[in-house]
Amino acid sequence: MRKHTPGSLILIAGVAMSLWRYAAADITAFVNATLIDGTGQSAQIESTVLIQNDVIIGVGTNLAIPKLANIHDASGKWIVPGLIDAHAHFFESGRIYTKPGTIDLTHLVPYPEEVAWMRARVPTTLRSYLCAGVTGTLSAGGPRFEFDVRSQARSMPDAPSVFVAHGVVTQIPSDHMFPRFDGDTPLRTIHDPTSARAAIDQGADWQADLIKTGYIGGNLAAVEKDLIALHGPIVEAARGHGLPVTTHVTELEAARALVESGVDSLQHVPMDTPIDDAFIALLKSRGVIVVPTLAVFPRTFVELYTKSIQLEEIETRCGDPQVIRTWTEIDDLPTVPSDTLEQFKAGVVLATRNTRRLYDAGVPLAAGSDAGNPGLVHGASLHYELKLLASMGMSPLDVIQAATLHSAMVTGQSAQYGTVEVGKKADFLVLNSNPLTDIRNLADIHNIIRHGIQFSQDELATKVHMK
Repeated sequence: MRKHTPGSLILIAGVAMSLWRYAAADITAFVNATLIDGTGQSAQIESTVLIQNDVIIGVGTNLAIPKLANIHDASGKWIVPGLIDAHAHFFESGRIYTKPGTIDLTHLVPYPEEVAWMRARVPTTLRSYLCAGVTGTLSAGGPRFEFDVRSQARSMPDAPSVFVAHGVVTQIPSDHMFPRFDGDTPLRTIHDPTSARAAIDQGADWQADLIKTGYIGGNLAAVEKDLIALHGPIVEAARGHGLPVTTHVTELEAARALVESGVDSLQHVPMDTPIDDAFIALLKSRGVIVVPTLAVFPRTFVELYTKSIQLEEIETRCGDPQVIRTWTEIDDLPTVPSDTLEQFKAGVVLATRNTRRLYDAGVPLAAGSDAGNPGLVHGASLHYELKLLASMGMSPLDVIQAATLHSAMVTGQSAQYGTVEVGKKADFLVLNSNPLTDIRNLADIHNIIRHGIQFSQDELATKVHMK
């Protein structure tokens, strides 16, 4: 065994002290905050959150803080996990021109021009999320462009984490609902178990975070006659790659069958009929999470056509103004027959009632805005969704969990995101006001911390509003 001289021991001790000081200098402590950690437990006063680089290394009320740590006094502030939007589409801008299959205004803005606008606007779109305190978002299916956006987000410090669902895997012909986006289709059309497995393999090759399927129903039920049965091979193939499966469905019986096939989460909520106790029991027994996306129904299908959108303040502050101004600049929008408009309104009411039933029964809900649809801005419109969930009767604590931990669970990334806990990514918000007294206080943001880097909302908002 090698013997150390007194001088060498002093040298070793000095090196160790220098390393400790270097490490301590990389530690930031947020002290004296009221913490809502996203796990569902009650708020903890006088809490400290320690982060080192991009990871949370300590959470508690009596933590030892290294002497050289950077200390931020959060007295009178609240800390919550960064919000996660569990349903968005980057191949849709939110502008009135972005969805020719629904509102065809290509005589005013040709679709290739809209696509070029979206590509050029990606940095602004991503900053809009962070400005609104949304540190993560799920791309719920679309063309290869969704993966391009994820790559761009990873190269930007002031962008959210983007998780991509490969799909939409469906039996609907790829050119039926959407035009091609730079040569790619937003739909992955399948016909049989072989093509279903190939679609999942493609998603795995592209390093998708999960799989998105879609059952539309209604007039397309005849086209989709085998889709529910094909979910067996889809789920099996996804499991083989370690990928969760989320699915679009708005009809009760189809939702029941899809849950029985093994999907992990539902996007939207049944809107054709009231849900029953058996469906609720099935959801709970399978641990399925539901993403109601209440915001899209009134905004896109009612308020946009009637020019009655009333934006939340955070949407005006952090939403892309080039998106918002398109909603009122067209005087001759296609008219919606009054009876159809009434059906839309009735669907909104039923979706809200069904969501409330799920909540009262203890079915876990996640928060998704369906941003990108006309009438919904990327990032900030998640706050409109949270307002609707709270108005429906969810407690603020449960709304926060829906927009953090449960949304992270939908993406399959809850091991790293969704709560303020040791070992998780350092994604959280420092708020000026108590969100437990009013959920709108989630928008009263003092600081945004994403992967350990602090951002000012004012700075981000200025960039969003730049031409």
